[in-house]
This record gives sequence, structure tokens and C-alpha cells, in this order.
Amino acid sequence: MTGTASRMLKQGRRISLILLAKTFGLLACILPYRLSVAAGATLGYLAYYLIPRDRKRTISHLSLSYPDRDPAWIAHTSRRVFVHLGKALLEVLAMNKRRLQELVSIDGMEHLAEAMGQGRGVVYVTGHIGNWELMAARVALHYPASVIAAPIEPEALNEMIVGLRAAKGVRTILRERPGAAKELIRVFRENRILGILIDQDTDVEGAFVDFFGRPAWTPTAAASMAIKFDAPVLFGYIHRDGPFRHRVSIEGPLSLVRTGNMERDVIENTALF
Repeated sequence: MTGTASRMLKQGRRISLILLAKTFGLLACILPYRLSVAAGATLGYLAYYLIPRDRKRTISHLSLSYPDRDPAWIAHTSRRVFVHLGKALLEVLAMNKRRLQELVSIDGMEHLAEAMGQGRGVVYVTGHIGNWELMAARVALHYPASVIAAPIEPEALNEMIVGLRAAKGVRTILRERPGAAKELIRVFRENRILGILIDQDTDVEGAFVDFFGRPAWTPTAAASMAIKFDAPVLFGYIHRDGPFRHRVSIEGPLSLVRTGNMERDVIENTALF
């Protein structure tokens, strides 16, 4: 493929992504909420068969995580993963403050209140579990919240996602963008929550730690900032609590390893997280 053809293909994909995102946003606006979520489920089901690379990856990861399960259970659960993600997309697009309060409950709010009461900011460790975007929005109803994220291509889609979070009270700090370092410092000075998803191998500073019996390259920013700013660390996740309801669970503050050896402490705490 020539350079020109490659650029044209890349540009075409970007335009398609933008149009797709706008179409989903329109669906979320005009359809009743439950119908929007059902449409998302259908989208996810179709994606399971239309995106073989991610389907194979999902099956591989579930097989690693559940070695005693038979192939039929793995395949069924893989489809459910895709259906969940399709629903999650439309839920985020259609969610508003009233629905957040009605459909998303929180267990462990006292842990968050205790951590925020220390006045040094909070490192909120989580992963791509449940509808993590709804979790951030629900927590932001109570306390100022920021999240670290990688910029997404194309830029128009990135701006759309950042705007969706901002509309729900969640500030996005884009890695490697101008001002990101200052914004991180501001989080702790202003006693905000900093949400960090650490369950992906990304091109950031990290370390190999044990995960399901295998070394996994894991971002170390959560541990580094918790130690540097002496901020309490909470662990949170969200799971489905019915066809349309969700429940957030918050645990902590976690007891950190503090030996005085910064490099070792960062790795040990990353493994803990």
C-alpha cells in the first residue's frame, strides 16, 4: 500500500469513527433510555462476530483467568462481555444526573469520605470493570473528580469523550498533553479524587508485577503519586446490579508499603494494587 493510500484509509477510518459516535449519540438522545440500552446490547452482540481480533483476545484472556471452565462457558461469557460493552456505551451517552442517582448506588461511601477528609487528595485505583465511566460520574456527584486518560484518535472523538465526562462533572487529564503535569499537582492541592485505571499494558512508566501467575506490565503512576503526595489510596469498581442498575463498591484506604526505597516501594504497591 502506498503512503497516499494508507493516509486515505486512515482518514476514512477516522471519519467513520466520528460518524459512528455521532449516530450513537443521536440514538441515545431520541430513544427511551431502556431502548437505548437494548440497542447497545444488540450492537455489542454484533461486534462479537464482526471483530474477530478482539473476540479471540477475549476468549484467550477468559481461558487464562478461568482454566477450569469448558469452552462453551468461555464462548458464552465472551459474548456477554461484548454485550456489556455495547450497553455501557449507550448508557454513558444517555445518562444524566437524575438517572445516575436512581440507577447507580454506592457501597463504601464512608471510606471515600474518610479519605477526602484528610485534605490531601485521593488516588482512586480501578480498572476496566463494569461501566467505569458511570462510576466516575457517580462519584463526582459527591466530590470533585479527575481521571487520567490517553488521548484518542481522531481528535474530534477525543474531544467528544472529554466533553461527555466534563458534562458529568469529571475532569480529564490527557497524558503527554501540555499542562498535564501541573494539572496532576493541582488535583492534590485542591483535594480532588484522581481516578486511574491500571489494568492495561500502555506506553507509560510501569513495572512487571504478577497477575494471574504471569508478569504483567502495569502502570506505576498510582503508586508513585500516592507516595509522593502522601495521598490515601482507595480501590473501587462497579458491577451490574440488574438489567439497568449498577452498584459501585469502594474499599480502603489501603495500607501502603513504605520502606524508604522509592523504586522498591513503587513496584511493591503497584503489585498490591
